[in-house]
Amino acid sequence: MKKLAVVVLTLMAAVGVMAQEPAIPYAPPRPANTLVMLPDGSTVHVELATTTAQMDYGLMGRTYLAQGRGMLFVHPDVGDHGYWMYHCKIALDIIWMGANHNIVEMSPNTPPCRGKAATCPTYDGHQPSKYVIELPAGSIALHHMKVGQRIDFNLGQ
Repeated sequence: MKKLAVVVLTLMAAVGVMAQEPAIPYAPPRPANTLVMLPDGSTVHVELATTTAQMDYGLMGRTYLAQGRGMLFVHPDVGDHGYWMYHCKIALDIIWMGANHNIVEMSPNTPPCRGKAATCPTYDGHQPSKYVIELPAGSIALHHMKVGQRIDFNLGQ
């Protein structure tokens, strides 16, 4: 009986540890075929993340993101959308935009989270936004972006 109790407690502990880490299903990469114009006139090719699965997975696992590339997250509603860097391997610049495409908030040089999900901080999301773009770290400074500027893109809507 004592052996059974140890096995049960060991299994419960293992399940408890696994339950702490969220299961985020793989979302295949989307082609970077959407063109975004930054406030300084530079263009960026972005992948679109429009489904919950694509937004949850984001740029996880990437070891490199070239200048001129990024990911545009399109939320169904305007809201306070916080982001975290769980399972990200590279630093990113994160830019939040309102429904009018104006920048409302930025997180430059956002570091990857190398720990467990519970240790990963949430970044910004304090201003209502509809769109979020992730770019290579340093892009905000490189393109002199500021809150209030407009980022242009057409989603074919």
